[in-house]
Amino acid sequence: MPAVPPSTLTASEVARRLGVKLDTVYAYVSRGLLTRVEGPDKPRRFSAAQVERLAVKGRRSAVPKLEPLVVTSELTEVSDAALFYRGRDAIELAQSEPFERVAEWLWSVSPADAAPFVASRASVALARAVQAALPEDALPLDRLRVIATVLGTTDPLRYETSPSPVVATGRGMIAGLIESLPRQAAPGRSGGTSAPRPSLAERLFLQLTAAKPSPARVHVLDVAMGLCADHALSPSTLAVRIAAGQRADPYGVVQTGLGALSGALHGAASLSAEELLGEVEAGADPSQVIGARLRRGERIPGFGHALHPTGDPRARALLALIQTAFERTRGAQATKEVQAIMASRGLPQPNIDFALASLARSAGAVRGASEAVIAIARIAGWIAHALEEYRAPTTFPWRALYIGPPPER
Repeated sequence: MPAVPPSTLTASEVARRLGVKLDTVYAYVSRGLLTRVEGPDKPRRFSAAQVERLAVKGRRSAVPKLEPLVVTSELTEVSDAALFYRGRDAIELAQSEPFERVAEWLWSVSPADAAPFVASRASVALARAVQAALPEDALPLDRLRVIATVLGTTDPLRYETSPSPVVATGRGMIAGLIESLPRQAAPGRSGGTSAPRPSLAERLFLQLTAAKPSPARVHVLDVAMGLCADHALSPSTLAVRIAAGQRADPYGVVQTGLGALSGALHGAASLSAEELLGEVEAGADPSQVIGARLRRGERIPGFGHALHPTGDPRARALLALIQTAFERTRGAQATKEVQAIMASRGLPQPNIDFALASLARSAGAVRGASEAVIAIARIAGWIAHALEEYRAPTTFPWRALYIGPPPER
């Protein structure tokens, strides 16, 4: 008897593999979905590979249509042209209140209960020592991920997730993250402030750039931090809520957020915008810099936003302040040149990533400073989202639908 052609199935075997009736198999043949394999034997046979492709396609088509993931929150409302933190205009709030108060507003801390953001000296000293093993050119965001781990491991009370302890942890963690970064400015350059304890924005300014922290320039950074404190359900915030819903401690929650933020499709956009501005600052024609990216099929980093199709209000507010406080810097000039080229062709408007990159370049900050600003600022929002999850965990109705090879029988 002639050998059966390899890798073929009979009609009955196809029906069993696809989980259908024989009539359905023949219907697939008439529609061209299955092709009979010519062979010496009389029964119809079909290519096993073709049947497998049809089986996989069938499983994929069975995937239910995904509905938008909705998480109820009392924190941030985002619209096309506006942003609100607990009902207050976030732009106005960031411009009128220091970042510390913006954070405490998100945490539902009353003004009467406001407290200083103070880090543990021992934890900061250890975090600085651990960083000695990192490459000298390590990005600030990479350093923050290491620092967060050190701060968490040295806090024996980190597992308490009731509101007041979490808020206290948030204050100390943000201060510790800032103060553990390598200092760029020379000691004693405080911009003439008489405050016994510099603000978080002034402390961060000194860690990111050697430029003199004048009140006007520190204010720009302070506003930037307030504007970046939260933005509803961003990818990193969703990751944070999932971690908090599983009762991860606040440090673990923040580490989860930092990991998601470090992704190329999330926080790294501001770093790419820094590099674009750096090319223009170095003398490159901005139209050539932008055109080269378009030629490679790349998006222009720092422009366009799905939730703000007519323009990111945070970017508008921050870029206006940058042009005033840093008007004579090459970074501010490069910012205007890039914006002009984009606008001349009706390309998308700048978003907060571009504004942060502009701030970093205008201030002469270390590479990746824009990522550090958004990371530290967003911790305020992450802690707020964690507080909501600790109080009432969200049930995420997810399930996996297997579409891989069939199990061996």
